[in-house]
Amino acid sequence: VENLTLAVMGCVVNGPGESRHADIGISLPGTGEAPAAPVFIDGKKAMTLRGEHIAQDFVGIVEDYVARRYAQRS
Repeated sequence: VENLTLAVMGCVVNGPGESRHADIGISLPGTGEAPAAPVFIDGKKAMTLRGEHIAQDFVGIVEDYVARRYAQRS
């Protein structure tokens, strides 16, 4: 990976804005909030992860993004 900006934010107030400035970012819910985390890819909201497996799902999204964006060119 030549250059990748990854944002993992823990604030529903600033998180979405900061995540938009990254190649890929997530804004995690705070304590007591519903388990929902918007994911931003290349500055745009791509999806919202929900449930108990947000972290694992996000890792998979990052791995897929890296594989697609930085695929070896033959």
